[in-house]
Amino acid sequence: MTDARSIEPIVSTAWVADHRSEEDLVVVDARGPTAYENGHIPGAVNAPKWTWMDAEADLLLTLPDADDLFETLGSLGIAPDSRVVVVGSTGDTFDLADAANAADTLIYAGLDDVAILDGGHTKWVGEDRPTEEGAVVPTATEYAGELDQSMFVMKDEVTSRLADVTLLDTRSPEAYFGAMQEDFTDRPGHIPGASCLPAAWIWTDEGTFKSPDEFEALVEGLVGADRSQEMILYCGASPFSKSWRYVMQEVLGYENARVYNGAAQEWTQDPDAPLNRYCWE
Repeated sequence: MTDARSIEPIVSTAWVADHRSEEDLVVVDARGPTAYENGHIPGAVNAPKWTWMDAEADLLLTLPDADDLFETLGSLGIAPDSRVVVVGSTGDTFDLADAANAADTLIYAGLDDVAILDGGHTKWVGEDRPTEEGAVVPTATEYAGELDQSMFVMKDEVTSRLADVTLLDTRSPEAYFGAMQEDFTDRPGHIPGASCLPAAWIWTDEGTFKSPDEFEALVEGLVGADRSQEMILYCGASPFSKSWRYVMQEVLGYENARVYNGAAQEWTQDPDAPLNRYCWE
């Protein structure tokens, strides 16, 4: 967890219940509009997954332009000193990753106090906590921040660093191994030298985060305990790798966990980009 934080990176339903009325706290519901309008935490604003992507890019779920991102944050009522809690769904790993993707993008935009609600909307309603229907109209503000460009790498850097950086593929073992091919990739397999660290391992079957002790044992068992080492994470289209980056940096304190923004989608479009298949590394 970074020193600038005043809230934990993962917060409980009880914490949100106690703090949701505080003026500087913005609750962002990252589910789709229909689910949101059918019931959400009172006062929560809606920002579904396409809020956090460049809609005009050729690749799926790549980062939005800085001006567009800052305009979006302002329209949601988020100021540079806001505390933000992201609420997601727990339907499957993709739903769980949507919340982490939003939280990680908020950190990229320069916010320090960003958290994810553990167990998401599912846990909130399962505890009979209050909800409201319809849509909340935020009080817009002006957001000005500084992007943390160090969180992401482009394809050229991945290519040049294959021999000297820890590389983590956060897709399913089947996609990593090449036993199946994701619809948005052109070829099966993984980038040479990558180890497999599936995003699905972040959460329990109930859709809550695993404990920090379990995260530590899992990550240190794969990459070691050196919190300063450089790592590049990738997945099919970025949300899975951003989920692990969030856990590694915000929960475990790894300082140089970076995400390949173009992901396997971009890599596999290049017929000359190497891929390994049917092997573990």
